[in-house]
Amino acid sequence: MKTKLILASSSPRRIELLNKVGIDFEVLPSNIEEPEPLLGEDPITFAKRVSMLKASEISKKVKEVFVLGVDTIVEISGLVLGKPTGRDSAKDMLRLLSGRIHRVITGFTIIDGKSKRLISEAVITAVKFRRLKDEDIENYLNREEYMDKAGAYAIQGYGSNFIEYIRGCYYNVMGLPIERIMGVLKHLLLEEEI
Repeated sequence: MKTKLILASSSPRRIELLNKVGIDFEVLPSNIEEPEPLLGEDPITFAKRVSMLKASEISKKVKEVFVLGVDTIVEISGLVLGKPTGRDSAKDMLRLLSGRIHRVITGFTIIDGKSKRLISEAVITAVKFRRLKDEDIENYLNREEYMDKAGAYAIQGYGSNFIEYIRGCYYNVMGLPIERIMGVLKHLLLEEEI
C-alpha cells in the first residue's frame, strides 16, 4: 500500500504489527493525558473517544497524511481496566480476570489529512482466563510484564499462559486489529482516487 501513515502511539506491539504488513509509517506519539470514562459512558464509546483524541492531536501537527490513533482497554462486567498503576493494581486486575471472560476493546480512529475525513471504529475480542492461583499471579508479576498493558497482561508474552481461549481477533488483544485497520485504509485510499 503506497500511502503515508502516522501512528500516534509508541507501543512496540503496534509498531511491530504495522511493520509486518509492510505499510510506510512513522511514529509520532500522542501526548494526551489518558482520560477516565465519562459518567455512564460505555466501554466501546470510551475506547473510540480516546483513540479520536490521540489521532486529532497529531493530525493538527501534520498535513496530507493519514493519522492512526488507537486505544485498547479491557472490560469485565462493565468495569473498564486500563493500565495498572503498579504491582498491587496489576494483582487486583489479574484476580478479577481469573476464571472469567472479559472483552478486549480496541478503539481506532483514522483521519485522512487530505480530505479531513475521519473514521472511528472499535474491535472486540472475548478472552477467557483460566482460574489463576496466587503463585501464578506472583510469578507473573515478578516478570514485570504487566507494566503498560491494559488489564495487566500481554497475550504475546508470558500472560498467554493465563488464557483458556479467545473469540475474535488475536491481534486486537495485542492492541492493533490490523486486518480491520488495513481494510479502512484501503477504503479511504479508493475514495481519494475517485
